[in-house]
Amino acid sequence: MPDLDRRDFLKLVGASAGATAAAGCSDHVEKLIPYVVQPEELTPGNPVFYASTCSECPAGCGLHVKTREGRPIKVEGNPDNPINRGRLCARAQASVGRTYSPDRIQQPMKRGAGGLEPISWDAAVKQIAAAISKEPAKTQLLGGDPGDTANDLVDRFVRAVGAGGRTLYAPLGAETLRAATLKVFGVATEPVFDLSGADLILDFGAEMLDTGPSPVEHARQWAEAREVEKHADGGARLVYVGPRLSVTASSSDEWLPAKPGSEGILALALARAAIKAGAGSDEHRGLLHNLLAGVDARSAETQTGVPADSIRRLGAALARSKAAVALPPGPGLASVRGVAASAAVLVLNDVIGATGGRMQLPLAAPTARARVSYPDVMALIRAMDEGKVGVLLIHGTNPVYSLPESAGFDAALEKVDLVVALATAVDETTDRADLVLPLHAPMESWGDARPRPGIRALRQPTIRPLYDTRELGDALLAIGRAVGGAASRLPKGSWRDLLFAAWSDTELRQALKAGGVYTQAPQAEVKLQPGLSGLEVMAPKMNVTGDTLLVSFPHSLLGDGSTAGLPWMQEIPDPITSVAWDSWAEISLATAAKLGVEVGDVIAIETSAGRLEVAAYPRGGIRDDVVAVPLGQGHQVGHFASKAGQGLAGVARGVNISKVLANVVDESGGRAWLTESVRLSNTGRHRRLPMAQFNDNKRGRELGEVIQLEALAAGAAGHEEHGNESGESPHEIFKAYDPAADASNEQYARRFSKKGKHSAHVSPYRWGMSIDLDKCTGCSACIAACYIENNSPVVGEDETRRVRQMAWLRIDRFAGEGEADLARGRVLVAPSHEQLGNTDIRNSPMLCQQCGAAPCESVCPVIATSHNEEGLNAMVYNRCIGTRYCANNCPYKVRRFNYFDNQLTKWPKPMELGLNPDVTVRGQGVMEKCTFCIQRIQYVRQGAKREGRLIRDGEMVTACQQTCPSGAILFGNYRDRDSALSKIYEGSKRSYHALQDLNTRPSITYLAKVQRGPVEG
Repeated sequence: MPDLDRRDFLKLVGASAGATAAAGCSDHVEKLIPYVVQPEELTPGNPVFYASTCSECPAGCGLHVKTREGRPIKVEGNPDNPINRGRLCARAQASVGRTYSPDRIQQPMKRGAGGLEPISWDAAVKQIAAAISKEPAKTQLLGGDPGDTANDLVDRFVRAVGAGGRTLYAPLGAETLRAATLKVFGVATEPVFDLSGADLILDFGAEMLDTGPSPVEHARQWAEAREVEKHADGGARLVYVGPRLSVTASSSDEWLPAKPGSEGILALALARAAIKAGAGSDEHRGLLHNLLAGVDARSAETQTGVPADSIRRLGAALARSKAAVALPPGPGLASVRGVAASAAVLVLNDVIGATGGRMQLPLAAPTARARVSYPDVMALIRAMDEGKVGVLLIHGTNPVYSLPESAGFDAALEKVDLVVALATAVDETTDRADLVLPLHAPMESWGDARPRPGIRALRQPTIRPLYDTRELGDALLAIGRAVGGAASRLPKGSWRDLLFAAWSDTELRQALKAGGVYTQAPQAEVKLQPGLSGLEVMAPKMNVTGDTLLVSFPHSLLGDGSTAGLPWMQEIPDPITSVAWDSWAEISLATAAKLGVEVGDVIAIETSAGRLEVAAYPRGGIRDDVVAVPLGQGHQVGHFASKAGQGLAGVARGVNISKVLANVVDESGGRAWLTESVRLSNTGRHRRLPMAQFNDNKRGRELGEVIQLEALAAGAAGHEEHGNESGESPHEIFKAYDPAADASNEQYARRFSKKGKHSAHVSPYRWGMSIDLDKCTGCSACIAACYIENNSPVVGEDETRRVRQMAWLRIDRFAGEGEADLARGRVLVAPSHEQLGNTDIRNSPMLCQQCGAAPCESVCPVIATSHNEEGLNAMVYNRCIGTRYCANNCPYKVRRFNYFDNQLTKWPKPMELGLNPDVTVRGQGVMEKCTFCIQRIQYVRQGAKREGRLIRDGEMVTACQQTCPSGAILFGNYRDRDSALSKIYEGSKRSYHALQDLNTRPSITYLAKVQRGPVEG
């Protein structure tokens, strides 16, 4: 017998091991029970889609919920909805996880001597009804906005049982903006901003591409307004005003790092400069004369830190612009003078002619969102503290977590006789309740909403309730009927009956199909109010403990903390810092040097209301007088929200910055978040942050390429052509090769060429992708969609700290290089090229490049990875033996290895119910990577095959492409000469391949980011 080499031996071992496993190690057999009468709409193996509405934030995007055999497994954007038009953010993608959360409350619970104990619904309802009947006036309701019809029912419940009142609460409410609109235009409404036709956009800390009022909508409009292929001048320019280089600032053309709280001063200075340059009317000049008298460019420079020349230049640009618009500050910059700051931005909009166009003021009946009032919450806390509240029903909110410690809610809660929490999952509030009533998850329940005038959206169930839960409406109806008396006059029937009665038959049929009813909302006829001359726009007063301003901003993925229980939102790295599963404090490099700290060193932040310790993250993209800490972490309850899933019950994950802020309101009564000038100190301790990327320096490699707008207009290519040994560019070889010219190159044609002609041996498909860096904002929606579509497990905090992520898609963040850092001789753990005011930031999505000449294939000893005839780098999971040679040989580092059986250890029950049955669930010891959603390709192929045709261009859409808010991702067939992908590949001057010098012939074409430069005056 001839000697076996190592490679052949491993092939035999892999094959025999697989056969043995198949024969003797099969899984436990489960019996399949067929339908006795199969529902018409269900065909096993085929998905069913339901139109619904997202409830993760107030924007109200439309959903198409994909279900398989009665289980929702994925959500995608509803193209009929005028807000998101088929796109979604990362938080919406993860929303399907609420149905299968291990934190779900499965039955009513009553607090006993040993904690919460099970109780029946009837017993719980009777206990609540008896407590209300004793003193109905001492009953209070505290909650969020449950939706349009549900709000009416809650109000009717309050009247029917004779309750003392109802308080609406949202941690990040819109009270400030509504008050500002009333002050400026005399109408209490929330402006709707349309950026699609804008040519100049000013974002005063609204974070329009991240956590703003409608980020998915604004990302789409922003991308459309600046598409270079349609706008020879580069399209709309974006100017960001804020203290830190945020997600929106990273995508801007100019960043003005103004002092926090000075946005209103800068807005008035720009209005004055614009009027001086010819903007506005005589009415503006007369009405605003006194208001603008003391805010010239020079004085504004002193108060804001923005150079006077920049103010004059931008003022002139606003005057010259035909479609400019400005967005007012978001919650992170809401100070005690937040109303005046937002009002100043609205005044600027009127001066530059945005009112009624890019800034619309819709007329509509008040909704529950408009009734949110922070002073009412404070009044309720005082009543609780004084013993005037006997029964408190809390729904749709988590005040124990989100309210500041100084508000006194926790202490006041002890003085309430009966605290009832109506919730879907456990949180800090249910942990303090006497009774817990479990509610349906959003995808188990009926509901509706009016996210904005002209849109009435419907939410419908897509799965039968998993547990002994009820709708909020049904729970309140049961309690009210048990109280009796006047409460017995509550509407008959169930919550669903009431909801259907609130819709006409025609509207309901339309909503069930399209997700809602969409009409054009009437606009208010407004003009500037005469009392604006008395508007006090000035720097806000701070609670001074030190000399550093504390900015607490909503987390890009966790928001105000409401999505902290969704593991994907914890696992996906923050788009700016790449930190996951933890909190951090951003400080400038100068501040870090002053304190003597580096990345991960723990610093103490002392405020007027408390003290906390958090790991530092020094960076160049933040003002020296600012420390920024994200909201959203610091939960002490929840499998993923806290460290309970790691066996540390009650231990917080990160810090809750909200708890150490002063309890301060602005002129509207809305909560002020920018209130503290804090003291920083070095604790001398270190905690390694779980980070996915440790440097923003691409070190001269062909990653995250840019091109100047002037060079693009002159016909230059968006990348350098680095020739190979023959002197030809790999990029050009790709374009020029014709397989018909050389029959001996059949193998090359089948695997490598994007221009191969269809024959018996050459597939008509060469699948590929285009990623436009000029549109990518780094929002990470694509990552979340990929996780859920492809059953990628989370690995948790400890493994993330070891940089062992399982995400098939990541977004690398690079900054303009400047001075090379290679001489330092070590791996940097802080951004090396961020600079104050610098916007040369490139977000570069990185996934398997599906290389034509893939380096991974030649080193696999068992041929687990190989190239198929359609240009995909395929993986045979049950053949892989885990040598990891392929990962070592991959220059893009996009292959993921299952070090542990994460499917079992990181997905507690019932999360396995949310798995996509079309995708193999991988186990320990297996290598995996992006497949271009091959399961979707196969599904589309079946339909095309039935019709006897090829797959059409645009018919196949990957999960990442489908969700991308800005449309940066395009999937298609290179061998279809008329496909959009082929036209981009062959016609765009911005196209390049990542690390193309290696001659791996990737299937992904990147389009270089266009640098437009500062706005010209």
